[in-house]
Amino acid sequence: MILTDATAFIGLFLNAITKFDVIIKTMENGKLKQYLDQAWSMLEANEHDAPNHPILSTNDPDEIRKSLDHSLPLKEDGFGNVLKAFKRQVLPYINRNTDPRFGAYITGSGNRMAAIAEFIKAFYNQNGLKWNNSPICSELEQLVIKWVSEFIHLPDHNKGVLTSGGSMSNLMVLHFAIAAKFPKREMTGFYGNKPLTVYCSNQTHSSIDRAMVFLGLGRDHLRKIDVVGDYRIDVSKLRETIEKDLASGFQPLAIVGNAGTTNTGSIDPLNDLADLAAEYNLWYHVDGAYGLPAIRVPSYEHFFRGVERADSVIINPHKWMYVPFEASCVLLKNIPKAIHYSPDYLFTENADERWESSEHTIELSKEFRALKIWFTMKYYGADKLTHFVEHDILMTSYLADHIGVLNKIVIDPHYPLSILCFRYEDPDLNSAENDNINIKMIRLIESRGNVFITGTRLKGRIHLRVYFGNPERKKEDVDRLVEEIRQVNAQVLLE
Repeated sequence: MILTDATAFIGLFLNAITKFDVIIKTMENGKLKQYLDQAWSMLEANEHDAPNHPILSTNDPDEIRKSLDHSLPLKEDGFGNVLKAFKRQVLPYINRNTDPRFGAYITGSGNRMAAIAEFIKAFYNQNGLKWNNSPICSELEQLVIKWVSEFIHLPDHNKGVLTSGGSMSNLMVLHFAIAAKFPKREMTGFYGNKPLTVYCSNQTHSSIDRAMVFLGLGRDHLRKIDVVGDYRIDVSKLRETIEKDLASGFQPLAIVGNAGTTNTGSIDPLNDLADLAAEYNLWYHVDGAYGLPAIRVPSYEHFFRGVERADSVIINPHKWMYVPFEASCVLLKNIPKAIHYSPDYLFTENADERWESSEHTIELSKEFRALKIWFTMKYYGADKLTHFVEHDILMTSYLADHIGVLNKIVIDPHYPLSILCFRYEDPDLNSAENDNINIKMIRLIESRGNVFITGTRLKGRIHLRVYFGNPERKKEDVDRLVEEIRQVNAQVLLE
């Protein structure tokens, strides 16, 4: 997005980088800038031709596999040949996630400024395994965590770590919950303890299921609570389940609230969940990986009341803050120390003065994720990023207004943020027949490649699902999506 700004910026960057003569001369005989120019020219030409490219170039794995040269490269090759191979074998199959026609999953559009940050990161090859191995990596990470916490109006949650994504962040959060509630587990494990139980709605992201597996807690001990009509957790059923577990000899550990579910963007009653967590002395976690940036929109802030009472929060800047993948934040008021062990080869004398993320996370080697977040927030600023979020919400409402007039297209009425679900529903057909039509529509949309959206299941029925997370999207792009849905529906009904 914002390609013209990026073109000007990269020109300045390429000029500036030529000042690093000593470094440049050691890399490909001083030809790095030439290679960068060639790569940028290729990307610029590809972006110029973007409207003529499909969003999803193929849905056939064999087509991609056949295009790739599978033999191990034994000899060095010139950059020109590498670039030609990339253009022929790789570039045609890169999904156009940055295009306004892309509306699948919860894939943010990224931004070109942060792409430059990614180049700089790789150029200097920073590794935050220890503070002194890359001091700026550690310090900038803590700074952007502070910025992100302030961005979502949670200034007290200004401690934490950056991870690859929401799955890793939720895994780390449950580990922090265990570390806080059961500090002895570091040495003794859980042998002989009561089984630990975690509570969430049946709309909670699957990463919580995965965390239960990888932490050895077991999916049988994840209590998925039913939701009410607007896909928010049923608090009364949650209380009943906790009481039942206590009476049955289980040890409740944590409650997970949603601040924007993956299916519909629904927001749980966060204050009520905070009350329950406090009553039963449970760790309270809010998964705001997608939805929390909307807290900055004045008319939406009240939906998130109670999030400030959470022990932990996650947010993915690579979703609704438009940072390129991978960038997720775990935010806490206080970080339980996860491991009290450091091998001799990582010893430092003044460790107490330094932030060592390896003492809290699974990772030792750690990439410089903070840089692209720093670039994004410095370049755009919180106010403009908020405007982008508000624009996505408005475009979602515009889509609902226009797709709802299509014949027999029924919109799910609960779309509080920028996710919209809808389905074809013929009253003369049974549920299975209607589901089959919707499945065919999803498959046909993918095979045509003109737009890219996906499907889900709500209340047992197949729905098409659109996510908007691209500030470049205009009403004309939404109109094109509506027309594509109309054409696809008509074609499926003719089959």
